[in-house]
Amino acid sequence: MRKSHLTALLAVAWMTLAATNCGGPGATSSAPAPAGSGSLVVLGTDAPLCNVYSFTATISGITLTPQGGGSPVSVLGSGQTMTLDFLRLMDFNTVLSLASVPAGTYSQITLTLASAQLTVIDVTETPPQPVPITTSLENANVSMNLNPPLEITRNGTASLLVDFHLFRSALTMNGQVTGAVDPVMTVSRISQTPEHGLGRLDDLHGIVESVSTTSGNTSFIGSFNLRRGAGFAAPLTIHVTNNTEFEGAPGLNLSTLEPGSFVEVEAFVDGNGNIVAREVELQGLVEGEGRAAFEGIVLWVDLPGQTSQFVLFVRGEHPDVSSSIPLRSALTVNLNGATNFRIVRPGINQANLTFGPANLGVGQAVIAFGSYQTGTPNTLDAAGVALRPQTLRGTFGQLLGPTPAGTTVGGFNMVPCSALFKGQAVNVFTFADTEFYGASDLTGLNNVTPVHAQGLLFYEPGTTTINGITVTPPAMVMEARRVAQRPAND
Repeated sequence: MRKSHLTALLAVAWMTLAATNCGGPGATSSAPAPAGSGSLVVLGTDAPLCNVYSFTATISGITLTPQGGGSPVSVLGSGQTMTLDFLRLMDFNTVLSLASVPAGTYSQITLTLASAQLTVIDVTETPPQPVPITTSLENANVSMNLNPPLEITRNGTASLLVDFHLFRSALTMNGQVTGAVDPVMTVSRISQTPEHGLGRLDDLHGIVESVSTTSGNTSFIGSFNLRRGAGFAAPLTIHVTNNTEFEGAPGLNLSTLEPGSFVEVEAFVDGNGNIVAREVELQGLVEGEGRAAFEGIVLWVDLPGQTSQFVLFVRGEHPDVSSSIPLRSALTVNLNGATNFRIVRPGINQANLTFGPANLGVGQAVIAFGSYQTGTPNTLDAAGVALRPQTLRGTFGQLLGPTPAGTTVGGFNMVPCSALFKGQAVNVFTFADTEFYGASDLTGLNNVTPVHAQGLLFYEPGTTTINGITVTPPAMVMEARRVAQRPAND
């Protein structure tokens, strides 16, 4: 059983790493050389798993086997490894690979996995503390058949979406994660659409490495290189058009975007395999001695409604400062009167809720940046804090108001399965452009199938009214961009 499921993980790892060395120096094959090359774009997504906040695995070797036989082609350089945290995807799409691949058909891939680790949160501690769990997945060499075979055409572009089903992969006993991992993953082809091209990208962020205000392609006015966090491959080239929106600073545009800036990018992949930015949001300058941006989940706040300090579970760092502030650790964040508060993807905030020290709550996804200090505990003096979109998984409770059939504007409550929420309900509000999956509207939701709500999560210390529904404080409120009901084993 382990081998059959581990083989599914091969696809995502190869696709993630193919951009590094595929067809490059050191590649060997006894099969006839394919004519030319094409482009392969691989996007990744995942579903949340209750009470697991990180799942990382190191990929230490990978090969491809051409259809019809032949010696495997090495696509990972000698001594190279890559560590990925699959739970950072959480129902969002991001780029795993953008590679030039020799034209041809591939029928099998082989991968070596090592050092997989789960992290859970001990909510009995104050503040709650991350607890690492070493898994059973170690030094696994696995081969799988690609069915149908992966075909790359000369000068063509193919796009794949890889869905890692961690809910089915991390084995539990009596509701507790055991460390036994039997990875399950599915891969699907993405068809090109006028709106999203070969795939929508709603989870790209990192540090601007360099900026170019010219382009050899008349469709673009320039580009910038985005360096993502530790564990990712080479920087991504983000192309900019006249329609790209820049936010976060007065007069911000491509020519004023500074290297060293931390940005959030909403983008899509065009038919030629280019990553094209729809929106670029500047969060602040983070590079410099003792400075960094940390992304993660709020574990604790000192005083709800008047927060001056909170504890963050660190899931990502920009740049990589893990030798000082370890990944998957707790970081104490100090706020002051000069701390700037922002909302990532403010267009989701249709109720015009505010975000500041009064709106920080346990369970929120945020990015905090500023100057950090090592010690007991490790601390960050926050120059800025940004609220990020996130996904909650839980049980549907009830509709919050009269909802005729076919209605998508309204609200409901749900109880998140994460122990951080201690069984307290979250009020979820939906709007005319909220996307529904597994249910056509609000009246289609039920309390049998787990519900996923993706959007912005606020802590509301005062009375507010959304969609004509009064929210009684204190309350956690999510403005949902997407609502989905997915089976418990998905």
